[in-house]
Amino acid sequence: MDLDAVRTVLKESRSASFDLYERREGDYQLIIPICHEDGDMLEIYLNESPKGSEYVRICDFGLSLMRLSYTYDISTDTRKRIFDSILFNNKVNYDEGNLYIDAPLNMLYESILQFAGCVQKVCNMRYWGREIIRSEFYNDLNEFVFSGLASYSPEASVSPGLDSLPDIDWSLSYKNQNFHIFGVNGNSKAKDVALLLLEMLRAEHNFISLVVHEDIEDLGRKESLYLTRNADKQYPNLGAFRDGADRDIPRLVGSGMR
Repeated sequence: MDLDAVRTVLKESRSASFDLYERREGDYQLIIPICHEDGDMLEIYLNESPKGSEYVRICDFGLSLMRLSYTYDISTDTRKRIFDSILFNNKVNYDEGNLYIDAPLNMLYESILQFAGCVQKVCNMRYWGREIIRSEFYNDLNEFVFSGLASYSPEASVSPGLDSLPDIDWSLSYKNQNFHIFGVNGNSKAKDVALLLLEMLRAEHNFISLVVHEDIEDLGRKESLYLTRNADKQYPNLGAFRDGADRDIPRLVGSGMR
């Protein structure tokens, strides 16, 4: 990397407040007045690009995802799709945790701002993607119910037969036993499901309930307690349901539950 050329480009591109600090040989931290919401400066580095001397690699050495992991886990297919979408829309690449752009020297300033914006979006995924994630959670769950559990004759939006109560999200049938599946993506839905389960139990409906959480750790203490009292089986996330449902359904029938 031609360090003098980099400094010249930054100086000539209205970025006099930018500076470089050599952290280790060949790796320069970019000192910029762009911060995370808690006031910490974005950690962005410049080093050699495999494309040659006319390019500079802008990267973060995996620090953005490390920062995100303290409060948010990219563990579900939906969250991974949102993460991939952020990178694609900002033309940022990803390799084993490291986010990077190989920027031509004449576009270095613009590429730095582009990369910084992407880093901020990644680190704030837990905020801006929340509604998208919740919407996609039900789509993903619905897709799995009708594909992965097709042998159990799934039905969607089944009436519980009780006035003024919401529909059951999905129902399955196995050996004359009804299984009711509920997707829970937050406290409000958890309360609705807990109430519906309680009323169905009082009406002596014959069923086994399977509650699938978008993320069980997001629930409040009271909401979690209500579901634990009334649900037969809970899955902490969609991945756990995918892995365990086909095994658990026959076992729950054999256990004599309900």
